[in-house]
Amino acid sequence: MTFNPLDILSPLAPETGRPLGAKAIVSGLPQGVGIFTADLRLCEWSQEFATLLQLQAEDLQAGIGCADLFRLAIRRGAFSPDDSESFCQYPVNQAMRGQFGHCDLLRADNHTLNIHSIPMVGGGFALICTDITERRANARNGQLSLKMFLHAPDGILFTDHDHHIIEANPASAQLTGYEPAELVGRTVFGLIDPASPEMLANMREHLAEHGRWDGEIELLDKSGDKIPVSAKATCVEDQQAGQPVNYIWLLADISERQWAEAQMRHITRHDTLTGLPNRAALAACLAELLPKAQERGQPMALLLLDLDRFKMVNDTLGHQVGDQMLCEIATRISRLLRETDYVARIGGDEFVIILPDITLPADAAAVANKIIAALAASIRVEHHELHTSPSIGISIFPGDGVAGDTLLMHADAAMYHAKASGRNTFQFFTAEMNRLTNERLEIERKLRHAIMRNELTLYYQPQFTADAGQPTGVEALLRWPHPVDGQIPPDRFIPVAEETGLIIEIGEWVLVTACHQMKRWLNAGLAPLRMAVNVSARQLRQRHFCEMVAGVLADSGLPPELLEIEITESSIMENPQETIGVLTRLCSMGVTLAIDDFGTGYSSLAYLKLFPLDHLKIDRSFVADIEHDLNDRAIAFGTIALAHSLNLKVIAEGVETEEQHKLLRANGCDEIQGYFLSRPLNSAAAFAFLHARCPAP
Repeated sequence: MTFNPLDILSPLAPETGRPLGAKAIVSGLPQGVGIFTADLRLCEWSQEFATLLQLQAEDLQAGIGCADLFRLAIRRGAFSPDDSESFCQYPVNQAMRGQFGHCDLLRADNHTLNIHSIPMVGGGFALICTDITERRANARNGQLSLKMFLHAPDGILFTDHDHHIIEANPASAQLTGYEPAELVGRTVFGLIDPASPEMLANMREHLAEHGRWDGEIELLDKSGDKIPVSAKATCVEDQQAGQPVNYIWLLADISERQWAEAQMRHITRHDTLTGLPNRAALAACLAELLPKAQERGQPMALLLLDLDRFKMVNDTLGHQVGDQMLCEIATRISRLLRETDYVARIGGDEFVIILPDITLPADAAAVANKIIAALAASIRVEHHELHTSPSIGISIFPGDGVAGDTLLMHADAAMYHAKASGRNTFQFFTAEMNRLTNERLEIERKLRHAIMRNELTLYYQPQFTADAGQPTGVEALLRWPHPVDGQIPPDRFIPVAEETGLIIEIGEWVLVTACHQMKRWLNAGLAPLRMAVNVSARQLRQRHFCEMVAGVLADSGLPPELLEIEITESSIMENPQETIGVLTRLCSMGVTLAIDDFGTGYSSLAYLKLFPLDHLKIDRSFVADIEHDLNDRAIAFGTIALAHSLNLKVIAEGVETEEQHKLLRANGCDEIQGYFLSRPLNSAAAFAFLHARCPAP
């Protein structure tokens, strides 16, 4: 409402110089009105005037000056003290000049007041105060809405009730390729790809019934290309009639999101190194193919391939070389397969091939042979010429299983059988393999119980000088007297312990028990002898293995030189560089070191001379036929000569006859171990046997 005091305050009463009926008129106005006399003092005011300036009744009295009134409002906290004297004097200055004026003041509570200063006939002036907070907010919101419409990154379409476009923002034009003016008059449904009329009909029906719809659709741009968008439509109703008058459509381009989602799906279902499907994708493929094969009664083959000695490439040349090698192998395998076949990398150096629609198991064998041949050729990586070979296990659906997990498990069992058969070959899963697999699982279960129930024990087999037969030490041998099954041979449970990682816990128990046992024997009067303890490759790779050994020696009180760590030849060659570091640390502690089963593995003499070793142990397989087999004899005698050239002593295992003993002694073997001089003995018997021959001086 616009108010002009010049209209309502005239004529003036001649007796008082005040407008007729001013108080009544002022008090009835919706604005805050204050009337000031020619000498700038307050004479009339409305309650709204006091309210807007946040003044109390005692603050308002006839005759208070205009500037003092505003100073009082500041003291009352209505306005900031920073609003200073210039603020207080503004309306006064305007009145003295006889000028109209106005200003906006921000109250301390963030309300905005518009104050008009209006000169009056005969002198004096009126101040009209109006709270314009809401009006300003509405104007600001309107400007903000316009900015949002014009600058929104997503398309906004404003339509009539038939979805004809009335307004389109610039983002809609950019999205569709049309100018905003070209979009006006078109229907939104005319922009949607008509490939699915049923979907369009459902959209219309849902909008009519619920007044809103959201989902993903494809728009056709001006050039006819499809654009995937996320769309939301909401009706704007006539508040009185309750009928839809307009619709607002929000359109967001989801091309990049869909691409990212596709990439994410690809990443989660594919191996990042080779690009082949991964284990999750393999499981999904089997879930799809197996029911179809079951329905058609069609055999299907599953091949599980593991690379032989691949870990050696990684450990010696680095993972970068190993990764490039895996990529080349993946490429070679993929080239051999039909379009209907499927290959996946399920981890490390393991690949799985699915051959659907085979006729005979021989078809799977033919593919396995092709893979073996393809991988026989050397692989060039950087300046390295690499060689590998596959061990392949094959299971056939439905004979070897009807579930994907079962087929994989059986192919895995067959693959291990292929490795045991010499590698670079393939094996089919058989009932015998199934029996062995189940037996292995049963051994694992019982072994875990044995550890908890403390069923494992140690026996000790003495070692002797080859010339005089004098004891030099004992080897701690792990035994498992099962309460029901009796003695379970080490070659049945130790490989299981290795595969499952239980060997870590068992190996530490063996070391602790053996060291404490030897210390007890020494305290009981036995002359100092070596205690030899076997250590597996997995133990040797433990980060804190050397610290563990040092702790056991300190706890038991056994002198370090009386402990001998035995490591198999294959173990030290798994990672020669790392092994050298571990053995050097053990040697610096005073522990003696021996290579067990020498000749059964594959070791490089270039590395062998770098290991800080004390003994080589000739494997029993070369000793067993030394009397009759000239090849075994040559290997045994050659090993003795090699060891002595490296300043190492030689222990021959498995010596069971006098003839074997004589041959070894005659050819310079330093020590012997075997049934010829002593079987493995329990702790009490071993102490009695050794003490009788080696009492402490």
